[in-house]
Amino acid sequence: MSPLRKTIPEFLAHLKSLPITKIASTSALTVCVGNESADMDSIVSAITYSYCQYIYNESTYSEEKEKGSLIVPIIDIPREDLSLRRDVMYVLEKLKIKEEELFFIEDLKILRENISHSAEVNSCLVDNNDTPKNLNNYIDNVVGIIDHHFDLQKHLDAEPRIVKVSGSCSSLVFNYWYEKLQGDREVVMNIAPLLMGAILIDTSNMRRKVEPSDKLAIERCQDVLSHAANEVSAQGWQDSSVFYKEIKSRKNDIKGFSVSDILKKDYKQFNFQGKGPKSLEIGFSSIVKRISWLFSEHGGEADFLKQCRGFQSERRLDVLVLLTSWRKAGDSHRELVMLGDPKVLSELIRRVTDKLHLQIFGGDLGEGVAMFKQLNVEATRKQVVPYLEEAYSKLEE
Repeated sequence: MSPLRKTIPEFLAHLKSLPITKIASTSALTVCVGNESADMDSIVSAITYSYCQYIYNESTYSEEKEKGSLIVPIIDIPREDLSLRRDVMYVLEKLKIKEEELFFIEDLKILRENISHSAEVNSCLVDNNDTPKNLNNYIDNVVGIIDHHFDLQKHLDAEPRIVKVSGSCSSLVFNYWYEKLQGDREVVMNIAPLLMGAILIDTSNMRRKVEPSDKLAIERCQDVLSHAANEVSAQGWQDSSVFYKEIKSRKNDIKGFSVSDILKKDYKQFNFQGKGPKSLEIGFSSIVKRISWLFSEHGGEADFLKQCRGFQSERRLDVLVLLTSWRKAGDSHRELVMLGDPKVLSELIRRVTDKLHLQIFGGDLGEGVAMFKQLNVEATRKQVVPYLEEAYSKLEE
């Protein structure tokens, strides 16, 4: 393979080996970052976007090669938290991507500190369409967006700016670069296994929340993989169902994690604005086990909630929301647990109960805890967040 046609592991190792003067120009450093939950979709989208931009810049496809620059993929968590994502670790190890070759929040801080004082940090966003709140002090401009969340109508001059419904953001990233690189089979062979993992997880092995973009991405992946049977078989990609089951089992494995680890494993934090001057700092933890399992594994209900309140205090949250989900006998189940000021919780719950089909089963609202079965099982965090944000926006102080 020529120097310009590196694999993803080779590309990441290449980035790590470069001095900052080779990564950043005198005017800008460019990074690609997913959202702060740093799930598989965000991580592989950021890596793939950066890798494909490198291939594009260094190949004959680029008519403005001299304007291109290296893009550093940033994972929006501390390095120590990657181990909480056992599904991601499995896929990265399978693809021989080493943890030490990845870039995390602390690496972004170091890069920022070492670029020219006059240089700005530009960001391509994937799996989100506004700069994550925790990175506002490190990113100056948003220059590109590929996302499948609700469009916040920000950064309208970004190029590309693709914000559309899709089961997985990875599908949008794959299709964008597939077309830009004219279906280059060598590149697709490099990125397909990485992105397929995220697409399969986000669509439950292409059975739920599947959109045309997901179908197109999988068809394109499978077409290329089918023409490389020997290589595919050697790497174990020939059976996508087996691949999916392996990833899913690791994603659902939170045995041995502390309560804090469980809460921050898939976590997002927002600041909601109401009618009055006071805003609401609210955190959402998505959890792959039901609340009764969490109680049994962590000393009972009282101890578990005590540790949740500790997490809430550390993050300075007005409200902490736990969104549990699991499948049993082929059926989906969800719960919603809220901790916070009783008056605020009461008003929020009243305004979203019908949308989420909530049925209370535990907690004590007077003590600031409410537990519900969420019978609208199609509503993931992607829907729950805007529902609650809308509810708070209507509250009187």
